[in-house]
Amino acid sequence: MNNKLTGQALAILFMGISGGAWAQSSVTLYGTVDAGLIYSTNQQTTNADGSVHGGHAVQMSGGNLVPSRWGLMGSEDLGGGLKASFDLENQFLTGTGAMLQSGSLFNRQAWVALGDERYGTLSAGRQYDSYSDFLGVYASSNNWATLYGSHFGDIDNLNEAFNFNNALKFTSANFGGFTFGGTFSFGGQAGDFAAKRGYALAAAFNQGPFSLSAGYLSLNQPLDAALGSSSGYIGDLACSNTDASYCQLQNASSMKAWGAGGSVVIDKATVAVVYTHTRLENSQYFASGANPAGSDVSFDIAELNAVYTVTPAWTIGAAYIFNDAKVSGGSSTRFHQINLGTNYSLSKQTALYAVAIAQKSSGAGLGIDAQTGASVNYAQIPNLVNSNSDRQLAIMAGIRMNF
Repeated sequence: MNNKLTGQALAILFMGISGGAWAQSSVTLYGTVDAGLIYSTNQQTTNADGSVHGGHAVQMSGGNLVPSRWGLMGSEDLGGGLKASFDLENQFLTGTGAMLQSGSLFNRQAWVALGDERYGTLSAGRQYDSYSDFLGVYASSNNWATLYGSHFGDIDNLNEAFNFNNALKFTSANFGGFTFGGTFSFGGQAGDFAAKRGYALAAAFNQGPFSLSAGYLSLNQPLDAALGSSSGYIGDLACSNTDASYCQLQNASSMKAWGAGGSVVIDKATVAVVYTHTRLENSQYFASGANPAGSDVSFDIAELNAVYTVTPAWTIGAAYIFNDAKVSGGSSTRFHQINLGTNYSLSKQTALYAVAIAQKSSGAGLGIDAQTGASVNYAQIPNLVNSNSDRQLAIMAGIRMNF
């Protein structure tokens, strides 16, 4: 018996029995595979005596321009303007094939939703917050500068380094160019409703070549609630060098952020600006015997970027990012970052990219000297090991393919 023909006959029979519902629903497998090489300067390592030194590094990386991921999305038309949908998405490391977050199959998204075309969509599950959704579109790192070109440590979450667990999210329909949304994450801890709780609010207005957005984000215990805790940290700040890295910055009692951004299209150029203010309360990075609660630290970050379309397949971009980090008590550290890059599309699915990123730290210094414990300026391009000096440079090139 021809097994192929038998399978086709059964499929036709099943479609006939299920009627119109079969034709009105769909499931799509999608994803991105991204890989490239990175050359970087001054990556810090610790010597046996506790002193530090830096060296150049050449390494393979993945998920640069866009995170390497695969997912399943589906929808069903329920009639009358109603639609049910879902999305299950996993991020992986291209170089090794390992999951980004061990023990979490769908670490990026896992939600189901019900939408009405007149009002909006309500979704439930693990998902990104409304603040990041509405403001992240103005950051160069979400468009052409790769994840390494994001704001320092993605401390303001515009690159969505973390997402909300156990969350409800509403995103409105478009009302004459105006949209809004909100997200609420249940901490789920008995007896303490505020533990690991998070919420976000945002709104946007789009009209012709102009776009404006604003939003607010609040999350309690961000390290445990969204960043995998100390044993499985998935944030952008390197934890591989505990004496000098910044990863404990996000081990705080709460994170609060607000911001605004906008863009305008002028012929073949798009110019965007975004500003965020992020406050980490009681950050354990500053904890000591004399100060076990840690200290508050705030980040004021502004980015100006532009993209020019040379041809329909070729774009070039440039961005400047300024970050002023202030620790309670008065010390201030500034990070200056420049992103330069180009993307060339070989087809609708495949693109080549090349990006250069330079960062300079100045001021009081937010790093900690491993031997003396004194404050020191350590640059750190996001997702790389921090520098052993106040400067760091990264140059990368790769290929990205969507499916």
